[in-house]
Amino acid sequence: MHIHPSRRGWILALALVSFLPAAPLAAKEVNAQIVLTGTPDATAQCFRMATSVIHIEPDGQRKTREVYTLWLQFTPKVDGDLVTCRRFTFQGAGAPVDLPALKDWSYRLPKTTSGVDDKGQIFGIDQTRFEKLVDVKGAPLPMDASYMVFNAFVDFHSFAQVFCGHPKEGKGIQDLHRIGDKIVHAAAHSEAPVHLGSQADKGSTFKNGEITLELKGTSEIKGAKCALVAYDSGDSSFHMTIKPMPQIAIDVVGGSHYWGDLYVDLGTQWLRKATLSELVVSETSGAVLPQKMHGIVERALLLESISKEQCEAGK
Repeated sequence: MHIHPSRRGWILALALVSFLPAAPLAAKEVNAQIVLTGTPDATAQCFRMATSVIHIEPDGQRKTREVYTLWLQFTPKVDGDLVTCRRFTFQGAGAPVDLPALKDWSYRLPKTTSGVDDKGQIFGIDQTRFEKLVDVKGAPLPMDASYMVFNAFVDFHSFAQVFCGHPKEGKGIQDLHRIGDKIVHAAAHSEAPVHLGSQADKGSTFKNGEITLELKGTSEIKGAKCALVAYDSGDSSFHMTIKPMPQIAIDVVGGSHYWGDLYVDLGTQWLRKATLSELVVSETSGAVLPQKMHGIVERALLLESISKEQCEAGK
């Protein structure tokens, strides 16, 4: 191909420029302190959270996919923050279906440092509400799906109150000041109850591994400047005793690795967006089972802030 001599100069210059190192960021931009207080302002917030759950066969084949979608309103209150589920849908093999028992259902966060109320319920979530869930058509949800519905609320509070909150003791998001800062969160190695009414024994627990938070930079969500914080929890484990019938007990043990990003509004200190990826491996055993069963589950989650109108309309 022939190149006109007058063009050769700027082509050569362009090639040379592409190999030059990028101009260093100004010292002010690199060293600028980012303020994360872990204390959001007292304004009501609305969120939509969709969780995809994929069951994987031992040969690697994706077996089934489920989607759990929650519309939630969070209203700060002096006597205990009020949490209201405006809508919840479950999608299995067909179209999404509503869960009427959760529509406009509310509960209050306990004012305890552990997040567990006087009934032993994590985040004050009434676990009995999830025992006999049916969809809008009257079809009962399988027990594992009911647990995933319950777990959606636990996930929300883990992001909004635990990772983005200011722990009473130990390090938290407020200790991240500059890009590259990394801390081990106070919730690392903590153990939480995950029993579910009469269907899962009260000894059932989930234990976190080492949870780290790292300040990765800043981003913009819907016009709001946000801090981008990565979290990671490897080596998490759980033990559940499932009781499908009063005299039958099934043990489920396993491990989990989950990680993702948090986008925290630097103006209001509220969470604006969160993502999660998780890989869960489990082993199920019991006298009623012919042999031990093994399961692999992959989860992906997207949490976004939405308007009050969107939340109340379930859109």
